[in-house]
Amino acid sequence: MKVSYNWLQSYFKEKLPSPEKAGEVLTHLSFELEGMESPLTKGVPHSDAGRVVTTPASEDGGTPFSKGDTVLDVKVLPDRACYTLSHRGIAYELAAGLELEMSAPQWQKTLPSSGAVLPDVRVETTDLCTYFAGRRVTNLRNGASPKWMQELLASLGQRSINAIVDVTNFVMFDIGRPLHAFDAKKVQGPIVVRFATEGETMRTLDGKDVKLNPSVLVLADDEGPLALAGIKGGTRASVDENTTDIILEAANWDATYIRKASQKLGIRTDASKRFENRVPPAYATEGVEFACSLIVECAGTPETKTSETLALGSASDASRTLTVSAKTTAQKTGINLSAADVTSALRRLAIASVARGDELTLAIPHFRLDLSIPEDIVEEVGRVVGYDKIPTVLPPKTGDVELPASFYYEWKIRQVLIAAGFSEIFTSSFNEKGDVIIEKPLAEDKKFARPNLRSNFERALKMNAVNAPLLGADETRIFELGKVFPKGGEHSSLAIGVAGSKKKIAGVLEGALELLSQPSPRGLGTPFSKGDIKDGVFEANLDAVFASLPEPTEWDISLPPQRSEKFTPFSPYPFIVRDVALFVSPLAKGVSDSDRTGVVFPSAESVAQLIREHAGSLVVRGPELFDEFSREGKKSLAFRLVFQSFDRTLSDGEVNSAMENVYSALKAEGWQVR
Repeated sequence: MKVSYNWLQSYFKEKLPSPEKAGEVLTHLSFELEGMESPLTKGVPHSDAGRVVTTPASEDGGTPFSKGDTVLDVKVLPDRACYTLSHRGIAYELAAGLELEMSAPQWQKTLPSSGAVLPDVRVETTDLCTYFAGRRVTNLRNGASPKWMQELLASLGQRSINAIVDVTNFVMFDIGRPLHAFDAKKVQGPIVVRFATEGETMRTLDGKDVKLNPSVLVLADDEGPLALAGIKGGTRASVDENTTDIILEAANWDATYIRKASQKLGIRTDASKRFENRVPPAYATEGVEFACSLIVECAGTPETKTSETLALGSASDASRTLTVSAKTTAQKTGINLSAADVTSALRRLAIASVARGDELTLAIPHFRLDLSIPEDIVEEVGRVVGYDKIPTVLPPKTGDVELPASFYYEWKIRQVLIAAGFSEIFTSSFNEKGDVIIEKPLAEDKKFARPNLRSNFERALKMNAVNAPLLGADETRIFELGKVFPKGGEHSSLAIGVAGSKKKIAGVLEGALELLSQPSPRGLGTPFSKGDIKDGVFEANLDAVFASLPEPTEWDISLPPQRSEKFTPFSPYPFIVRDVALFVSPLAKGVSDSDRTGVVFPSAESVAQLIREHAGSLVVRGPELFDEFSREGKKSLAFRLVFQSFDRTLSDGEVNSAMENVYSALKAEGWQVR
């Protein structure tokens, strides 16, 4: 959430520290600062925002915002979104972190009634709309909002519309209370909070036509829907430059309903985001009062009149109480704290306490809807005192853990297959096809839980086989253990795959199955069906296999011997493979390779060395001999080279040039390049 530094300053009489320091304090209080923005440093990450250039001074002299501004991008997590999706909430956190006293900004004022008629409102769904606050204002002259308000809204990425609309937005970003203003002259009859009827439609403020049904809550008049409750207003009673009379609305909506309705309609707004995270109930009346005062100040005339505040339902602002143990709270933080330290930390959060022995009865502020159990208080004390104060302590050693037999047998499968040259892989548990649909899929090709391992496994096998030349492998051997979700029910599955020479694939897979079928403890001691091999992939239902096995008597789950290979970085760029085949001439003398006739030829190692010397520095593997034969007094050698760069994608021209150097060197020896 974007937060104006100068807006925060309006909540304090004392000068706040620099924006960077304020950001540090918020980060320590669990509100990570993701960046700082200003016209010349827009989008600069927090770590790079050491020199923040503030906005130019406002032309509207005398306002609290005439010295320029800095915008902090604060990450608000869901657990505290109920009160911190607002400048007031962030100021409250700063006050706790800096031990400063908050004060109300100058615009947070109330205005008495001056004779306007109360708005006519009826709530039919009191379970989803627990409270409705409203007020009528007449004889306005709607125009532009003050320069300072426009600048503040613009700093948050909000476009100025007109004085009335700007005020409702301003109050929402100020205290976190979404409001809506209806043009009273466009409203026909009373405003009713009800469910839509089948077939009703409404055009939203952004010009989209929405089809409604009885699951959607609306604010409507005699002619139909005026707004989607808690989500977005409609165009029919929208406020424009000709608006003179308005009805202000601030209702408390059920958070679960707003979240589901917003998702179903595909409409997410600043208002719905706040309502789905719960808005403090008492802010409804407060929001209407503040907005009414500001609207009269910005768009009022000598004839302007305001009504009393309409209040339907209940919106108690009474503090809740919570009883905790001071000693237990201190112990659970892991910090050496006294009872006085605990109460001092809570006092900084405006949580008053009364001590009765070790017990503390806490008065929870009405807006802290997130505090409901003693563990919440432990967290509050810990973050205010500082998580950096928690000492490093090793957790106690646990006793023996009982493992299921399936764990042992899966470990045995890993040991057997890894010893046979297979590598374990992990593929996605989601698939583009299947029997179990995902309610909120991550992507179009991940709409289902995988019905088997084969589909994702086969793709992984092909991708691994593509890189076989780079690894110098004739075959690719992989396996996977994982849960699958077919129509018949979830179970564990095993997939084994081999890619390479078609003549060898079946033999390698059958050999792996024979190893697994060996008597315990070398194998599992149960036969696997070789008929399940298809296209180089074998898959089996492990639940069925394990059901036929006895409980293991010896739990040997020792790790395989550690290898001494040194891991080196790999290049993210594609590689290019080139083969070179040649006939070498017999040697006049010397000792080297010879064919059956006794004719002596240059050794494969000496030829490979010559190729290596002329191939250049881009060769990352090879030359490797992959074919050799003698015929009619000639000897043929074939080598493979793999080219790759660590800083760019190679072109065919670069590799061709290197190969030309190789060909020239070979021909200079009198050898025939095929």
